[in-house]
Amino acid sequence: MKAALYIRVSTEMQAEDGFSVEGQKARLFNFAQSQDWEIYDFYIDDGYSAKDLNRPDMQRLLADMEEQKFDVVLVYKLDRLTRSVADLHKLLKTFDQYGVKFKSSTEIFETTTAMGRFFITLVGAMAEWERETISERVRFGVEQMVVEGKRPGGVYPYGYTSEGKLIPEEKELIREVRGLYMSGMGYKSIAMKMNREGKLRRGSEWTAATVAYTIENPFYAGIIRLGSKTNKGTYANTKRDERVKCIYGEGDHEAVFTREEYEETKKFMERKTHGGYSRIKTYWFSGVLRCGRCGAAMFGKLTTKRMAGGETVRTPYYICANRHANSSCDMPIFRQVHIEHLMMEYIMSIRADSQLLAKESSALLKDQAKKTSEVDDAKRELARIVERKEKWQYMFVEGLISKEEVRKRITEEDEKEKEAKKKIAANEVSLSAIPKLEELAEMEELWPLIDDEEKKMVVFTLFKKITINTPLTNPKGVKNKFFEARIDEVLFN
Repeated sequence: MKAALYIRVSTEMQAEDGFSVEGQKARLFNFAQSQDWEIYDFYIDDGYSAKDLNRPDMQRLLADMEEQKFDVVLVYKLDRLTRSVADLHKLLKTFDQYGVKFKSSTEIFETTTAMGRFFITLVGAMAEWERETISERVRFGVEQMVVEGKRPGGVYPYGYTSEGKLIPEEKELIREVRGLYMSGMGYKSIAMKMNREGKLRRGSEWTAATVAYTIENPFYAGIIRLGSKTNKGTYANTKRDERVKCIYGEGDHEAVFTREEYEETKKFMERKTHGGYSRIKTYWFSGVLRCGRCGAAMFGKLTTKRMAGGETVRTPYYICANRHANSSCDMPIFRQVHIEHLMMEYIMSIRADSQLLAKESSALLKDQAKKTSEVDDAKRELARIVERKEKWQYMFVEGLISKEEVRKRITEEDEKEKEAKKKIAANEVSLSAIPKLEELAEMEELWPLIDDEEKKMVVFTLFKKITINTPLTNPKGVKNKFFEARIDEVLFN
């Protein structure tokens, strides 16, 4: 019998005896040997939470299971596999589907009977309860820090040093940005004016998103805010105070604005929102949204529905261009609020684990440096190819080589030139996918506060392409609910 040995270590468990990668590996190896099982492979997720199945080697294990590469999955303890009852049911159902057995080396489970399945579900529920209890304790501790005026870690915003000291030159720029906004200018206009005048944001250009974040951020008024999304990222059809739960505390850092100035700014923003600026005037994702099935653009349209009382309701949605033109694609229509929901889920998934995020960010930066170096090497090779071509032509003119020889040499150089250009193009596409993590965090906070034109501008500023997909072709379900869908690919500007 071939065994897949699955090992998971969350950051806080790495140092504990028996739960380390090597500790689990040794115990599982010995157990497999005692059962006379052949070890197919080790699947190791180092530093990943068990809150969901979105782990690299878990996904690899599931893919290998579909190809029937092993007969049993062995873990040290059930909670190494998952701490979610829903995910546990999903995994057990998948194991049954492919005829794969499940075994814990330290626990006795029997999944072939109703009582056995009940017992393993009960243990899974206890693991999920333990995870949620730990999460609640951590969240309570962070919230208490905010109430006491202590900043719970993280990077200080623009205007402050890494030690939290206010930078006078940047303070003046922040105050100027607020002054321009209060004079009636929009976020995009402010960004363009600041950039045109050379008043950059630490060497980077201002964008509509960074301007809005600067104006709205309560930290500049001496306030520490801890915000958490509710309803699992539901941003549609809810009031602002229902979708964002915030805790505020008085900070001890030097402020940029007075409390009165900040309250004045908030009231001004509210007047703009309720003055008619928040109605649908534009399609937020047009120009960047792509169909995950055929690759065509998805463009915005409006549906109009007249209600019983005479009121007209207009709903924006997106349709694949190929479906609209000739029905050659069967991608379903997506409401704009559904795309919004998927984007916010995507952003929250990236920011879910700060330590993992830091690790991924470091890896991306290393990858970026490597790809940039490869692009530079390829460009230097292109320059050398041009020089060599000129040399072969000169030698032909001087009678040093024959016509056939120069043609052969030029053909060889042309092939090298194509390869170099292909390498440059491939790496530049890869570089465009390195996420701007700070700007994504700003987008998540700002989104409920900005109007439609500004939302469109934020999307165009951050994203080059957003590809969506769904396994469904004709989704049906409860009214106003989102059907199963996902974001397949995001390319950043």
